[in-house]
Amino acid sequence: MKILKKPIDAISRSPLVGKVKSIRNRLSYLFFQAKGASRGREFSRLLKKSGSSRFCFTIAFNTPWVIDALTKAWQLHPPGLSLVVVDNSSDEAARKFIEHICSVRGVPYFGLPSRRERHWSRSHGTALTWVFHNIVRHLRPELFGFIDHDCFPVAPLDIPARMEGKAVYGLKLAANENYLFKPAENEAGWHLWGGLCFFRFAAVDGMTLDFGPRMELGLDTGGGNWRPLFSRLGAGDIATATAEPVHLVLGSATGEHELFDGALFHLGGASYAALKTRHQRTAEHRDLLRDYIWNQFLGGVAGRIVDDS
Repeated sequence: MKILKKPIDAISRSPLVGKVKSIRNRLSYLFFQAKGASRGREFSRLLKKSGSSRFCFTIAFNTPWVIDALTKAWQLHPPGLSLVVVDNSSDEAARKFIEHICSVRGVPYFGLPSRRERHWSRSHGTALTWVFHNIVRHLRPELFGFIDHDCFPVAPLDIPARMEGKAVYGLKLAANENYLFKPAENEAGWHLWGGLCFFRFAAVDGMTLDFGPRMELGLDTGGGNWRPLFSRLGAGDIATATAEPVHLVLGSATGEHELFDGALFHLGGASYAALKTRHQRTAEHRDLLRDYIWNQFLGGVAGRIVDDS
């Protein structure tokens, strides 16, 4: 089987197969986009009534404790945009708990239509694209963007100021060359990671944005925007976030995390029930990390709503 692995991998990543998969995913997404469209439009009207013109959407997924930390962090270190939680959870109990957290913290909440998708990047990208087409395009804000649900503001950061005179801001990632097959010079592109990307609406008005991955181009979540948007931007249009690794040793496990622009702490693996050690995921390490975040950045564990999820 090892002999066959390389040719099978090469075929699966070839341009032809990539195009077939893109067509399949596109058709599947168009069906999903129509689901709940009227609810999305109505939700955009409610957001307009808030008086804000700058919004940051986060896609929740089955981890209430992460949304608990994010909404608290947003209260302590608001980065200049109103937070909105869009729930893509597959677990109904998690949805109810996340909605409760948002209600307590006064954060707008919207539950996405349910959709089965095993590929995490496609699931996340589909959710982002749905939000853009069914909420953002009706809302027409000055600024909008997306942040991972496990990416917490832990120090002052003024995102609108970072975007002054810019079309986009976020974590810029180059294409993974392992996925590129005879690319044209202008196809070896880049994308803003779907977990940290912000846009000036005037710069994308009228565009059909697609936040899905484009693995045939070596681009992960957000890569679908390379051709319609990113490929057309000049260096002066982009504000790029910096990233530095954060190694945390808690108990017997080491966690690999990131700090963006010295202010956004990105938690590795929070979408799962627990975090990765060398050989397994342990709930104990998750709990240690959760306590660390609250004690280090959020004023102590007494301020949290979730104790055991």
